[in-house]
Amino acid sequence: MTNDKTLKNKIASDWQTNFSELTVFSQNKFYKMTGPLVFGIDLVKLPRTNEYRPYFVLYPLWKKSVKECLDVPIVLQEFFNKKDFQFDIPYEYDKHLQYFNEVSQIIKKQYPLLLEKNIHTQSIIKTITDYSKTKRFSLAPLSYFQAEFLQVKMKIALYKSMSEAQKILDDIKKINWDQSHFQACGVNLSDWLNSLQNEIDNQDQFLKQIEINKSDKKIQK
Repeated sequence: MTNDKTLKNKIASDWQTNFSELTVFSQNKFYKMTGPLVFGIDLVKLPRTNEYRPYFVLYPLWKKSVKECLDVPIVLQEFFNKKDFQFDIPYEYDKHLQYFNEVSQIIKKQYPLLLEKNIHTQSIIKTITDYSKTKRFSLAPLSYFQAEFLQVKMKIALYKSMSEAQKILDDIKKINWDQSHFQACGVNLSDWLNSLQNEIDNQDQFLKQIEINKSDKKIQK
């Protein structure tokens, strides 16, 4: 009988082989760094079962530490089969293989950037935009959640250009945000806008923190 570690290594090998542009970050995480971001696939074990689900994930690299960067993803997208059910894949190799081809093809079709050697910024922006339009977020277009997506786009722009980041912030300021939702999330709208301006004004520090995180051994795989 295959032991648990060997089994999971075989499953991880299948994922890494099929998504060879990603690096093995751990037994169930496969990532690629691009600019100020990390993206890839997480295999998340389901509680109280012997099954896992694959998720597309996108993380920032501008927070105070790698741990903080990887605490909460910008994008966490599950995948569904033809019957519109999430993939619950058993940690049994034969059964894993029954699902693997289908789910890997769906992932490749939905996120072709996982297969790309050179990642274009617009591919990342499109990924974030598409995610922000999913049902869980699109019902509240003026919410703090939507504001966070624009904040991410601003910071991606800031990685290359202060002026481009400023244009995005100027557009953010023109939106009549739902202040009650900001407050419910513990965020003061005015303070939040000021913090974004401060981020742009201190681009050097922003870039320095990204480079510190990129060089951290926890993420250098």
